[in-house]
Amino acid sequence: MSDTPRQSRRKRRGTGAGSPTAAAPKTSLRRSAVEKKPEPQTKTLSIGRYERGDFERVEGMLAAFANRRLANLIPQVARGFFAAATKQEQQLPELRSAFYSFLFYGWRDGNGVRVIDLFRRLGPGLQGRQLAALEACTRARLGLVQINDVNVRKQRIRGRDVLRDESVTLRDKNAVAAIRPGDRLLTWQIPWGTAWQPIGVATRIEARRVDALNRAIESMANNLRAVRLELPVRHAANLYWVVYRVAGMRI
Repeated sequence: MSDTPRQSRRKRRGTGAGSPTAAAPKTSLRRSAVEKKPEPQTKTLSIGRYERGDFERVEGMLAAFANRRLANLIPQVARGFFAAATKQEQQLPELRSAFYSFLFYGWRDGNGVRVIDLFRRLGPGLQGRQLAALEACTRARLGLVQINDVNVRKQRIRGRDVLRDESVTLRDKNAVAAIRPGDRLLTWQIPWGTAWQPIGVATRIEARRVDALNRAIESMANNLRAVRLELPVRHAANLYWVVYRVAGMRI
């Protein structure tokens, strides 16, 4: 559509055109953006058909976009994310991967804009299955799932998001082989048909550590003066590190 569209007698139908960590910078990606509250989850997750390869290509473009356009910002966000980490932890591949998932989908500037939001507006125009994958990425969320049922043959995990208090179905061939009912799983997720697809590096909390995890999350929420529903949205980095520490505890 051009910048000066022709007038028409008919009206066209259509849809029309807090930083998570205390240490994260308040740099604005787009000063005209207005912070929006997270939308309530709908029952229908399907947003278009795409394959795992489409998601990987889109996330590769997202990474290139961030490294090119936000080169000065990334080190600042990294310092906030790794503020409580050791030098050795800062070099671990799984923690570097966790940082980039947070950077793309969890970190917000002073106006509430995420890197994925900026990429959607200013990145390359995508079509077909890659566009569907991009739409899925814009709905990425961090979830802490209580595992109730694992079906290895169907690569299906059923459970409950304990922070959002809603039923969740995950589909992932790697996760089903590593977890058991009673465990908790912290992972970034994107819509996949009528289920959710884990992306990035997931953190498993064994069932025997669940009580310690609950106490740690309660303490964190009190310190942040936040309700549990806010933790995966406004305090994603804090939530990640609490879960990571408890997962590595010796009990």
